[in-house]
Amino acid sequence: MPLITLRQLLDHAAEHGYGVPAFNISNMEQGIAIMNAARACDAPVILQASLNVRNVYAGDRMIVGIVGALAEMYPDNPICLHQDHGHNEQ
Repeated sequence: MPLITLRQLLDHAAEHGYGVPAFNISNMEQGIAIMNAARACDAPVILQASLNVRNVYAGDRMIVGIVGALAEMYPDNPICLHQDHGHNEQ
């Protein structure tokens, strides 16, 4: 269940009265640090990448790969990949 939509995440948060943090990531180390904290708090997260990261540094495929790996590594913490400024839904 780790990869979920933003709608699913926000609906659950509204129903249960909590906020969900969104974190910009640009590399694996940042993702692991964020997910370690999420695991410690038993919390879902929104992961996102800036347009600059997606265009210049990592690229869409790398960000999707990092988030996919994090979803496998942390199966108990729901993750939403926020694609604002994305090039496509893939």
